[in-house]
Amino acid sequence: MNATRPAEVKRPVNVKRLQDLLQAAVELELATIPFYLCALYSLRPGSNDETGLIIRSVVVEEMLHMVLAANVLNAIGGEPRVIGAAHVPRYPHELPDGTVLDLLPFCPEGVEEFLKVENPQYPHKALDPGHPMVAGRRPKRHLARAASLMGAPTTIGAFYAEITDGLKGAAAALGERALFRGDPARQVTSEYYYAGGGSPLPVTDLASATGALTEIVDQGEGDLASMYDEDGDLGHYYRFNQLKYDRTYLPSDDAGAPTGPQVGVDFGAVYPMIANPRADDYADPELRAASDAVNRTWSRLLSDIEAAFNGRPEALLPAVPAMFKLRDQALVLLANPLPRGDGRHAGPTFEWMADH
Repeated sequence: MNATRPAEVKRPVNVKRLQDLLQAAVELELATIPFYLCALYSLRPGSNDETGLIIRSVVVEEMLHMVLAANVLNAIGGEPRVIGAAHVPRYPHELPDGTVLDLLPFCPEGVEEFLKVENPQYPHKALDPGHPMVAGRRPKRHLARAASLMGAPTTIGAFYAEITDGLKGAAAALGERALFRGDPARQVTSEYYYAGGGSPLPVTDLASATGALTEIVDQGEGDLASMYDEDGDLGHYYRFNQLKYDRTYLPSDDAGAPTGPQVGVDFGAVYPMIANPRADDYADPELRAASDAVNRTWSRLLSDIEAAFNGRPEALLPAVPAMFKLRDQALVLLANPLPRGDGRHAGPTFEWMADH
């Protein structure tokens, strides 16, 4: 998730608003996961191996960012929520700066959306509603909670800056002990979640809270002039730039286009999923059953995540096998051309199902 910090925005901040902003941060990070997973799952098996690794690495870190945001929210006495119609993201999903997350197969248009999400300065021309990729597939844009809380259009960087500044102001006004009153047992630590993209930081005070938010910033775009985060990993924007140019970055490259060996991007070796699919698109009983199976697995995974965020961190342990199950079920959909779909295939819809 991008994190360029613009000019500081001054607002009156209280603990309730901080809790609301952090809940919105949890939902914001969650919303990027299906966005990237659709592109990842649409890669035909046996193709685009390096492309898949790049997208998967970002998914893992977005999941970590969600955990970190939840840890900060728990630390100030909040209760992170990710289940139910009020919290599960719907698509197309509009971010606070107006960028739209479409559920798309891996395609040049999708990579352009990736780059815009991770870098608000990226000169991306949004997909026109009449573009063949999304024509008739954007019936309604669902506004991110962060967008409604911020009021005016603003970057993700400004959103996280407000949270950080609010925590500092509240800690100064109330004292750290009064602000960070959450139960430490509700923190998700590396004992319960580790997937190669870093590990959760337990949050108990201002230093650890700002450290967790800094981790989100650094693993996103970080400092666009430096390309690499403190761990020496490419920021998300630069990882995706490799997909745009089909080149890897060399250590000698600057922040422009990469000049290294080819990634091996093949936009032709992709299931041509319809944009922003909905379960109601599947009149065929077998396709609808396959779609419902994906959504039940997704909803069950979200229920486990919410349990982990609210006092049962061990509920995160089944997350990795659940992700494999989700992928396998999604591939069943993606392999199926839609009846009268003009060559387009079915795809996962990532809709909440209460009866999972």
